[in-house]
Amino acid sequence: MTKEAYNQLFESSYSSLCNYAYAIVKDYDEAEDIVQGVFVNFWNNENKEEIEAKAKHYLVRAVKFKCIDYQRKEVVKRKHEKETLHVTDIWEEEEESENTRLKDTLMLAISELPEKTRAVFMMSKLDGLSYKEIAEELEISPKTVENQMGRAFRHLREKLANYKELLAFLLFLFFE
Repeated sequence: MTKEAYNQLFESSYSSLCNYAYAIVKDYDEAEDIVQGVFVNFWNNENKEEIEAKAKHYLVRAVKFKCIDYQRKEVVKRKHEKETLHVTDIWEEEEESENTRLKDTLMLAISELPEKTRAVFMMSKLDGLSYKEIAEELEISPKTVENQMGRAFRHLREKLANYKELLAFLLFLFFE
């Protein structure tokens, strides 16, 4: 097949083959990719001289089979995506459950602090107040605030010794 004959075949068939492929795969970009791939394969086919007389028939069948291959791959891809989403959902639920458990453990440990120590700790870490601001508000010395914070952290380290990830989180959160 000459290049001129090939170009003529391409010009006369491309649009209708794209429409045919689109009817099957329902994605025009993918349909064009399929048709272009079929034309490339046809041009590279060593036996194209033998099928030149039936070229249009050959191209239609080739497009049909490439579309079917595409659909099979999409089914497998969607199946894997669904499985991945399902596994991701399970992981997120487990992570959320673990985070809730850690948060509850932390809040319990904080609630066990002596009242004044808990108040100083909450003002510092939750309200974001400086030691000086806490001292002024509670009418105590900044050194007392510092001592109360030391007590709070010792208590939390003891209570949360089995929760290394929670301790790491606390260190990150409270010492940033």
